[in-house]
Amino acid sequence: MDKNEQLILHSWAVNAKPWTHVVREKQIDSRVLVTDSAILEAVIELEPRTFLDIGCGEGWLCRELFARGFDGWGVDAIADFIESSRCTGDVRFLVSSYSDLVSQRFGTINHFSCFICNFSILGERALGEIAEAGQSLLESKGKIIIQTLHPAIACGEFPYQDGWRETSWQGLGNQPFSPAPWYFRTVESWIYEFHLRNYRLLKLQEPCHPTTQKPVSIIFIFERQ
Repeated sequence: MDKNEQLILHSWAVNAKPWTHVVREKQIDSRVLVTDSAILEAVIELEPRTFLDIGCGEGWLCRELFARGFDGWGVDAIADFIESSRCTGDVRFLVSSYSDLVSQRFGTINHFSCFICNFSILGERALGEIAEAGQSLLESKGKIIIQTLHPAIACGEFPYQDGWRETSWQGLGNQPFSPAPWYFRTVESWIYEFHLRNYRLLKLQEPCHPTTQKPVSIIFIFERQ
């Protein structure tokens, strides 16, 4: 694991508790107005038999899906997130790195209908690790649903090309956050990298902010070939 990947994990280990507070207190405008409902609706529309929420954080999306009768699990590399996820008594959460997913056991589930990656593909290697895990853990024609910052907006003043960027935690209430790098990809790059790994783009969505009418995020739905 290179230095940038290590910094991402260290940052989230430090940020886990303040991030959990921010999420549960609904302090992020874009999540409340746009992205939370966007990813939830994208999953529900697919009607998956089972799901794996990869990088589940404090577990909000899993809980929403459990409440609607969907069967699945949440995983995260940060132990504090998994501890928070289990606060309601549900045990369908476990600590795992992305590279170790194929060696984990998920109760009676051997194969998932879909992976969900909601703002959780942050490093350069994560995409490949998740795609590789899908070859073993996804059903035939299984889906990978990804929501991430819209590249056209997230690019800012930098050149529109793949590369490492620095995280900005501005506008997240009064909580102190430890910054970390993240790996920026263009829309073309997202699609190309998954096509290269034998997934095809099934659907693309661009959720917009209701006031600015500008895209807040982008949702890719890839299907395993």
